[in-house]
Amino acid sequence: MSSETAWSKLPIDLQEQFYDRAEKEARRLLSIIQELHSRIEKCRSEIAPFIHRFGFGVSRDVSIAAVDGSFSPRPAETIGARFAVYSAGFVMIRGRKIIREGYLSDDIRHNQARTREFSSAILHVQESRLEREAALKALDENPDLVLIDGSFLGFAYSLFRVRRMIPVPEWIIEKARETLEMTEKLLDSGKCAGVVKRGRSRAIGGWLSIKEGRKNPLVDCLDKQILHYLMKPPAYFNYMELLREPGLQRVYSRVSELLSHSDELSPSKALESAKEWAVESLMKALDVPKEKAQTLESRINRIQIKVSEENPPFELEVPVESGEKILSILFSKPENFNMATGLPIAIDLVDESVTLPAEFTREFVREVEARVVDSYEGDLGEVRNFFTNMNPQKEL
Repeated sequence: MSSETAWSKLPIDLQEQFYDRAEKEARRLLSIIQELHSRIEKCRSEIAPFIHRFGFGVSRDVSIAAVDGSFSPRPAETIGARFAVYSAGFVMIRGRKIIREGYLSDDIRHNQARTREFSSAILHVQESRLEREAALKALDENPDLVLIDGSFLGFAYSLFRVRRMIPVPEWIIEKARETLEMTEKLLDSGKCAGVVKRGRSRAIGGWLSIKEGRKNPLVDCLDKQILHYLMKPPAYFNYMELLREPGLQRVYSRVSELLSHSDELSPSKALESAKEWAVESLMKALDVPKEKAQTLESRINRIQIKVSEENPPFELEVPVESGEKILSILFSKPENFNMATGLPIAIDLVDESVTLPAEFTREFVREVEARVVDSYEGDLGEVRNFFTNMNPQKEL
């Protein structure tokens, strides 16, 4: 068996340069880590009252379904079109045994004249729609709880970022509306929560800045970083308790973002701007009225949950009206979590099931090409030209 590492494959000169860079980066990060912990300790007394330890309940026989989606990590870039494939599915477990599962698939093709940003926006909306469809199918199986991988409104936030840069056709907006309609059905069920594994919330720094009337140094830190340091598992941190109202975690994260980029903006002005931005971003992404956007934001609360010492907390989105019920089911027994990842075990299981291999898109396109060749009555050279890779080096 070869012991060759990626590092050893580089030319000796490059290896030496990167060893030197690694040493410099390590020295730089030492001071950053020390400074971060110093900042957190200074604010410990302000944050700690909102961190709560919990105990797992007596073992209950609950069924938990988890839903996830997957799309091509690398779309296939041919002369004729950009191809992408995506999938979604659910697994339902009782204890750690899978008792139900279901899967859906789809593909999408765009003209190469479209930008990558356009393709990314379409793919995110389409995949989110397929995930919602899978989640509704999971609900039909009558589980005690359905966990979706990601934020309830993540597709809208992604679409908003793209719509600021490029125009998108109406049919995409219509797909987003359909996704929103299905999302609201999940919220209405009282049985659904969102697991945000890579949450980038920065609400704590924004909250401290508003409270102190000055920019707090923690505006540059993720809440996940702060809470990983302060939380002793099993524990949770409820944003609605901190911010007094539901749906404000995104507003205060925006406050941190604004303050971190300005030394002159006051926290009060940042809060005013952030509240407007939070509503307007949803309005513009989905073409919904202001009242609708405000209602959507106010229906959802976020909670940071840490169940293992080694792993950082993850963010859980819950409908405000059913948050306590959802937590009681999730915390009903430790077996509902994978202590190796710090996540609900059902989420880990469905991620393994739906993830598409990196090379699958290329194989899918080759299958499409083979079927076209079988049916095409013209010059086969035209087919080959259409399916020629945009960058032949990527085929090597």
